[in-house]
Formats: sequence, C-alpha cells, structure tokens
Amino acid sequence: MIALNTVLPSIKLIAIIALAAAVVWFYKESEFQKREKEIQTENANQLRKRDSLGFASQLLSKDEIVDYLKYDNSDLNKKLQANNVKLSRIESIVSQTLKYRDTTKRETDLSGIVKAIKSNIPSSQEVVDTTKCMTTKGIISFKDGKLTWTVIDRTFQNKSDAVAYWERREWKFLGIKTRFWGKKQFTSKVFDECGESRVMKIEKKK
Repeated sequence: MIALNTVLPSIKLIAIIALAAAVVWFYKESEFQKREKEIQTENANQLRKRDSLGFASQLLSKDEIVDYLKYDNSDLNKKLQANNVKLSRIESIVSQTLKYRDTTKRETDLSGIVKAIKSNIPSSQEVVDTTKCMTTKGIISFKDGKLTWTVIDRTFQNKSDAVAYWERREWKFLGIKTRFWGKKQFTSKVFDECGESRVMKIEKKK
C-alpha cells in the first residue's frame, strides 16, 4: 500500500501545474477577448468615418471575410468563384467605388447639319466634348430624313491618392474639445481629381 505522505507531494505538484495552466489559459482568453473587442470597435469606427474620409479599413477573420463576400459584396464573390479563387486563401481585399457626375454646360454649333436638313442632303459632323475628366466623341448624322447621334468613344481619366497619417484623438478638457496631448490614432484621406471615390480595405486577421 502506497503511503499518503508519498503520494501527496505528487498530487500537490499536479494541482499546482493544473492551476498554473488554468491561470495562463484564462489570461490568454481574456487578452484575446480584449483584442477582439478592440478590433470590432475600430472596425465600427472605420465604417462610420468612411463617408467623410473616403477610406475604411477592416480587420476580419477568415469566416468574417466569407460573410462579407456572401452578403456585402456578392458580385465580387461570383467573380472569385468564376476564376477558381478559394476564399480560404484570401489575404486582403481592396475595393474602390467611384461616383462621377459632370454638369458642365457646353454648346456645339450644328449649323451645317441644320442646312443639310433643310436641303434634305445627307451630312455628318463629328462632335467632341472634353472636360477635365471626361472626353466624349461622337458623330451627328442626317440621312434618309433621320437625325442620329452616335457615340464612338468615351474616355474617363481620374487620379486618386489615398494618404494614411496619424493625428491626435479629440478629447474634452474642462468641457472643451481639444486634440492637444490627445492619444495618437491613425486615419486616412482620399483625394480625387474627378468624382468621389470610396475605398474599402479588408485584411485577414493573423
């Protein structure tokens, strides 16, 4: 029969090791949950600032990236499937949306076409409309009593610069908002020559 005083030290050692392992596990789990909460908070802040900054960055897990493609960017998801790109191998996604509208008024003299119509003579005239960002070329034709406008070329040119930088976080001192001595935080801004772009950058959590 094994004496209790012989077994007891071993039991104590095992208990100490188990307790230490539990403490380490709980500590790591607490740190992980804290980090996840920070990431989720930053992701939400980035989405709120997207309209004003023109840029948003998201840090997502593999499963979250799959959900994003399934529910928020299904068109890209279809393109990835068509090109046999496995979602599990995606490391990052950068999506850009550009909105452009030009309300510049321009006039083109079509006197030649008017004369041709009055004389019932077939005629055509090339028309080129150029702005800072867009050039449209077309031909106005009169033939067989029919007047047509045919666009033969559209060229759009834009330059976008996305700049990441840090600034002081705004905080209140005696009820007054200030950035002086505020905590450093990274932000960004997109500058467009034409139109208005929105950039979404998604990276997989490591």
